[in-house]
Amino acid sequence: MATVQDKQFVNQVDMIWDGWLNNLKAVQNFQEDLQQKALHAFSYQKELLNFSVKTLNTMEEESKKVTKDWNEKVLSKVEQSRINQGEQVSEWLNNIQDVTERVQLLSWSPSHAMLDLFIESQKQLEATMKKALESQQKDRTENFKKIEELTEQMKATHKGILKLTKS
Repeated sequence: MATVQDKQFVNQVDMIWDGWLNNLKAVQNFQEDLQQKALHAFSYQKELLNFSVKTLNTMEEESKKVTKDWNEKVLSKVEQSRINQGEQVSEWLNNIQDVTERVQLLSWSPSHAMLDLFIESQKQLEATMKKALESQQKDRTENFKKIEELTEQMKATHKGILKLTKS
């Protein structure tokens, strides 16, 4: 009958330490899940920035198209009227076109610069985060192996103490 009771004590010790270790594994799995969610957040940020770049480029192209259409219409009207002062009007139109191009350049350049800055910052932050997460993962893996070894030692010690108290 002593062997059945000894087995019960051994099983109880195993259950205690295995339960503790399983809870620790659950915490580790939760940390890994958080890690993955942080990396997914960077993917969403990339998508948002890419969409912003595409939108800005589309707006810039549309603006250029409208300006070009306006210039063509003005030139068409000038040609239709066949004004004697054609050279002056042509020079005036060239000046307007030059000013328009400079205004467009000045209006779009800051937006591109800001987006470029956001993109670069996001890339650097993502690289830093990935490096930190990899380091944490490595540390968790190493520590968990040590904890598993310690748990086995604690089980053996606990079982040994129970055997001594039985004797």
